[in-house]
Amino acid sequence: LSYRWLLNEFPVFIALDKRRFVSQTNGNLYIANVEASDKGNYSCFVSSPSITKSVFSKFIPLIPQSDRAKVYPADIKVMFKDTYALLGQNVTLECFALGK
Repeated sequence: LSYRWLLNEFPVFIALDKRRFVSQTNGNLYIANVEASDKGNYSCFVSSPSITKSVFSKFIPLIPQSDRAKVYPADIKVMFKDTYALLGQNVTLECFALGK
């Protein structure tokens, strides 16, 4: 499967950069340091080249809020599964810390 995200309408796909990352493991979109320009409706676009089929998720609204008075501690989510890898092969592990 291949995951891409679009903003507001097709075919406006999210450009990946240092702030935006799409996990090809689970399709999640991660945005570091949300900006006002991130406001909009997001939809996940999943495609499978092997069966030549694609589907869209429902749109998910994102509304950035400017509330600088609140300070949030870093939030490290720990939900690790056992991970197995063949000797001599590559493995990819993802860990995301949220907060500022």
